[in-house]
Amino acid sequence: MDQAAERKTLIQEKRKQMGDKRMTLGMKSFYASVMGSIFRTSDEPRNSFSTMHKRHKKDAEYIHPDYREVATEDYVPTYQTVFDDDRDPVREPTFAKHRIPLQIRCLERYSDSKRAYAHQFKREIQLLIDNQSTAEDAWQFVRTMAYTTLWPPLHTRKELKIFEKDFCKLTPAEQNRYDKIMATNFI
Repeated sequence: MDQAAERKTLIQEKRKQMGDKRMTLGMKSFYASVMGSIFRTSDEPRNSFSTMHKRHKKDAEYIHPDYREVATEDYVPTYQTVFDDDRDPVREPTFAKHRIPLQIRCLERYSDSKRAYAHQFKREIQLLIDNQSTAEDAWQFVRTMAYTTLWPPLHTRKELKIFEKDFCKLTPAEQNRYDKIMATNFI
């Protein structure tokens, strides 16, 4: 194992030396194709474009000897905007122009009308209970109204199904008797 580890470190040192040599000659490092050109094997910080300041020899053919660079003028606008944020009169946002979407308004109206409908229904039931002639009639009315209502739209389908399934259930003996009667052909 010692020989393998020693050989590995020798190879890494050799690669590092070769990478440094290649970098000084302006070539890519050994690791550039694997990990990109930003990886450096040496500890010396260098830009990846350090060798790009030299021109190619053939570029000299295309340089015109009488070329003079024209001085550029800085553009100064005639009217300059003065930015003064303290002059802005709006300190707080205003919601005067904000419109609530129609769907939200309709949902709000619908919930308000449902609440008013339920309140009206409770009030009318209470008046009906109060207008019963005797206490016995009143409690019978309350008992009836607890299970069935004169105003079915207030019950949801889910509530009605729960009522039908659980409340009107027969005992097992009654269910057997019912099934026997329904199965009998009396004709």
